Amino acid sequence: MKIKNNYECSLCSIKFKYKSKFIEHEKTKKHLLNIQNSNINNSFNHSFNNIINLTLNVNSFKKTDTSNIRKNIIEDIGEYIYLEVINKKYLSEIDKVKKLFDYVIEILEKLHFNLDIEENHNLKILLMFPGIKKKVYEYLILEINPETKDIIWNALNYKELMKQLFEHLYNLNNKIKNDNYDKFISLLKRYILTNEETYEELKPFIEEKLNNMYINFNKKQKKEEREVKEEFNEKLHEYITYRTQECKLNNGFNPDIINSQV
Repeated sequence: MKIKNNYECSLCSIKFKYKSKFIEHEKTKKHLLNIQNSNINNSFNHSFNNIINLTLNVNSFKKTDTSNIRKNIIEDIGEYIYLEVINKKYLSEIDKVKKLFDYVIEILEKLHFNLDIEENHNLKILLMFPGIKKKVYEYLILEINPETKDIIWNALNYKELMKQLFEHLYNLNNKIKNDNYDKFISLLKRYILTNEETYEELKPFIEEKLNNMYINFNKKQKKEEREVKEEFNEKLHEYITYRTQECKLNNGFNPDIINSQV
């Protein structure tokens, strides 16, 4: 009868039939040396990640520096723009949402797509395949894994992105506490995200607005226009190359991308 190896040292890749032999192995020089080397490697990786974090000069999306969003911007939206738009009786509810979303774009341009604030370049809005009728986008936000401290780009779908954006926009009002600004965000959230019927109607419009904002941002950076490819494999290769360049941080580091469908 074949006896199973019930005890295994994963560090040394050795199996033992009996617990007593396994315990003896744990006291050997080989095992102790492997422990030491493992600790050194873990310590190095941890230190390496910390060094990268310190030299990035880029905030994670949730730690975006919002100091350039002044009190008057929040108050102007709440006390003037929001009230003016919702009181226009000749506009449909959808048209009101579309007009108000222009001011979300304005905030995002000041926060994330401002050439003077590189530390907030933590949001990517990527058109996957230019030149096709039905446009497909990939949304990426910069995150730091709380356990490993690894810096990553997290790929989100449209709905996940909008949830993050609305939470982001609400947080801008934490100190100012303008009631009408909160109503402004709540109205947009209801029509753009919560109401299923208007969600589908508004999604192409919102995605186009976000895409145009990102294209304008790249133009300001004097980036070359992308080449339209014909074959699918060529399109995919072009997109992966483009995305790699877009996701490279200003210190040259290229974080891993998680949850991507590509």
